[in-house]
Amino acid sequence: MHITKILSFIVTMTLLLFSCIKDDESETINYINVKSQIPTFAVEDTAGNTFSSKQFIGKQSLLVFFGTYCPDCKQVLPVIEEVWKELKDDPKFLLVTISRKETAEAVSNYWEENQFTMPFYLDTRGEVFSLFANNTIPRIYIINPDNEVV
Repeated sequence: MHITKILSFIVTMTLLLFSCIKDDESETINYINVKSQIPTFAVEDTAGNTFSSKQFIGKQSLLVFFGTYCPDCKQVLPVIEEVWKELKDDPKFLLVTISRKETAEAVSNYWEENQFTMPFYLDTRGEVFSLFANNTIPRIYIINPDNEVV
């Protein structure tokens, strides 16, 4: 099955099965929508390795913002892990999961408890997330090889 079809199916099912957690009562504002270019950003993992948004170029990618404290994220992350297991060896696929406003210790412990093998990056202050929206997680984007949200 083509990567785009797999990712589209996963995102569609996720949206149908789960609601999103809003941070507050304010209206959700999306800064990045379908056909938007992904903004320039960089995040680090717990080993200090940096991921740059420029790495999306040339790959079919799945970008996921989550919080381990979020009940909906707790339901979505195992689905994302299954996508990772299915596609991790495909050189044209890239998965980037970014924890929003959490410590490395909290996310590492959650990953260990749930036996997740997918990589994760940290956005401890929510600065990268704020390039995409003002609230609401989980937030999932499919990105084409041209660095554009599809």
